[in-house]
Amino acid sequence: MSDAKHDPRRQIHAEKVAVSRALRLSVPAEARPAPVSRKEWLRQRKEQLQAARVAAKQRRDLLKAEILSAAQEVAREERVAARREAERVKAEAKSATVHAKEDARAAAKFERGKPARPASKRKTLGPGKRKLVSYADLLRMRG
Repeated sequence: MSDAKHDPRRQIHAEKVAVSRALRLSVPAEARPAPVSRKEWLRQRKEQLQAARVAAKQRRDLLKAEILSAAQEVAREERVAARREAERVKAEAKSATVHAKEDARAAAKFERGKPARPASKRKTLGPGKRKLVSYADLLRMRG
C-alpha cells in the first residue's frame, strides 16, 4: 500500500483536487454558483443543444432562401438577356430585309433610267455639208 501512495498519477490528482478546492474557497460563498446535480446539468445541456439546433436550422433555412432567391434572380436576368438577344437578332433581320428591298428598288430604278439599248444613229451629213439633190427632186427630174 505504501507503493500506491507514492504513485505519481495519484500525487498529481491530489494536487489538482487541492488547487481546485483552494480556488473554490477563495471565492466568497455568496458569489459561488449554486451546486447543480448531474441530472439538472444534463437537462440544461440538452436545452442548450436543442436551442443551438433550432438556431442552426433557422440559419440553414435563411441561407436556402437566399440561395433560391439568387438563383431565381439569375434565371430572370438570363431570360431578360435571351429576350433582348432575340429582339436584337429580329431587328437585324428586319433591317437586312429592308436594306435588301431598298437595294432592289434602287437597282430597278437605275435600270429603268438607262435606255434599253443605245438608239441607232441616223445617218446625217456633217455640219456645212449639203445633199446635192433630194430624192423628191431626183424623181421630178426623172419624170
